[in-house]
Amino acid sequence: MKKVIKIVVPIIALILICFIIFGLIVIFTGRGSVALFLDEDESMASNSIAERTFQDINGRKNGMIIRGKDSDNPVLLFISGGPGVPQYWLNEYYDNKIEDYYTVCWWEWAGEGMSYDAAMKPEDISMESLTKDAVSVAKYLKERLGKEKIYLMAHSGGTPLGLKLAQTDQDDFYCYFAMGQVIDQGEIRYRAGYPYLKRYFESTGNTKALKQLEQLMVKDKNGEMVPVNPKTIAGNWEQLLLSAGCGTTRKMRSDALGIFFPQMFSKCYTPMEKINFWRGKALNSQSSYSHSEVSTKEAASKIPIYFISGRFDYTCPVTLVEELYQNIEAPEKGLYIFEESAHSPLWEENETVLDVMRKASDKDMK
Repeated sequence: MKKVIKIVVPIIALILICFIIFGLIVIFTGRGSVALFLDEDESMASNSIAERTFQDINGRKNGMIIRGKDSDNPVLLFISGGPGVPQYWLNEYYDNKIEDYYTVCWWEWAGEGMSYDAAMKPEDISMESLTKDAVSVAKYLKERLGKEKIYLMAHSGGTPLGLKLAQTDQDDFYCYFAMGQVIDQGEIRYRAGYPYLKRYFESTGNTKALKQLEQLMVKDKNGEMVPVNPKTIAGNWEQLLLSAGCGTTRKMRSDALGIFFPQMFSKCYTPMEKINFWRGKALNSQSSYSHSEVSTKEAASKIPIYFISGRFDYTCPVTLVEELYQNIEAPEKGLYIFEESAHSPLWEENETVLDVMRKASDKDMK
């Protein structure tokens, strides 16, 4: 027994020390501040904007981070993915120059991140409520920044809402940039990703991952590989995507190292907001919005729509985005596939994506 105690006590002590150090880092990095745009004399650049703000949107507190090098630039509303996973904090780790060309509102809708409310229930977060809120945010931005219209961009879990706005609101938005557009959240995306993952694991000799892949899929009566259960394999599938370099980014191999720890050490959130970030993610995952269906045969878009996808994106497979692009009607549309990206081209091939966006913006404002 004494030998066991001698082994166990130091391990427990080490774990406690690690938790204390982790907690201190979270506390002291949690400033709840965003970086300013500075002139050569280290003063805030004239006409720039960099702030955290909270606004009452249809009776609920909505947090948002608004940043732009020049407030005379076009305004862009960014709807993050997840759903329920705000993404401004990524800019602390990736060189994203989008705010050089747009004044960006990184909106955190009611129930996520800065806007988390413990009194909210999953049923409070729906496509209907989020659409209404997004329109109100757009009107707030137009009025505050003196714009006739603004631009719209959504990523991943935010794209069902982005597409809905493109189909219903031509008064507030010039165009819609759809990055990693969600298409069907059932078995189709697994069927689309299976052949690539199988080839990749075979070519790299990763027999462990290959075995895990085969355990998640089964042949149907037509001989096609389909998921054993689309509702239960999402977590295991995500790990396989990460190990094959086709998850959140090409380089990311772990959600813990690539998302959890960087987010917890970010400066833009207070310590409580960092905790609420994950509480908001859990809340949103239970909402009806998280099950929003998007098919490859959607209703027409009332505004120009531009799809931005990574060649190695198997979270939202390119083949499905291509099919939607072919079918959807819009005043103008474009499909841009980035050959070195997975699910997040804006952060993986930033300058190339921004070049596409700027050319589209110049055209749509005319």
